[in-house]
Amino acid sequence: MRGLICKDFFVMKKQLGYYLAFFVVYGVLAVTGVFPASILSALVAVIAMMVPMSSIAYDDQAHWGRYAAAPPAGRSGVVAAKYLLTLLVLAACAVLVAVLAAILSLTGLLTEPLADLLAAVGACMGVAMVMDAILLPLLFRFGAEKSRTISMIFFIVIFGGCMLLGKLAQQQGGLPRPPAWLANALPALLAILAVGTFVLSYWIAQGIYEKKEL
Repeated sequence: MRGLICKDFFVMKKQLGYYLAFFVVYGVLAVTGVFPASILSALVAVIAMMVPMSSIAYDDQAHWGRYAAAPPAGRSGVVAAKYLLTLLVLAACAVLVAVLAAILSLTGLLTEPLADLLAAVGACMGVAMVMDAILLPLLFRFGAEKSRTISMIFFIVIFGGCMLLGKLAQQQGGLPRPPAWLANALPALLAILAVGTFVLSYWIAQGIYEKKEL
């Protein structure tokens, strides 16, 4: 399985370099005040969703599925490698943003509280894990092209619903505040939801890929 992950990193090394450049560019824009620093935490979620989609798209172009069952890891190893790749990229992005935020905070260039930005990074990690949990089985079932269309429709519905909810909240003077106990428990609830859906998604994807005709 280590070889499968190394293969993905090797194939995507140029694209991963572009993602790193995005962090640098948006970091500069955050320092200059063009964007809030929280945009960096949002990049964690965006890149964590783009990487598995791009990885499977490259595999589809190379007809990798025909050889997926040949390595010792077999089909289960292919699925496990994609999920581990997603987690590694997600963790790397989160650490990069946290380090960058700490540097900006120490140099006085970060106008937002560091604790707030780190909390946003954690929240984006949780959201990204849930979205990847939905996306990865679709990728294994339908391939990158069809999954891209399905995921775009799904995310439009999600973000459209959030925007509509926000607009309704503004018109009605804001949403009611949740109880204090619920607000304090939200980080733990998000972590449980993220981990639970990711694990469930992994087993669903294993079943899908095991039965898929390559």
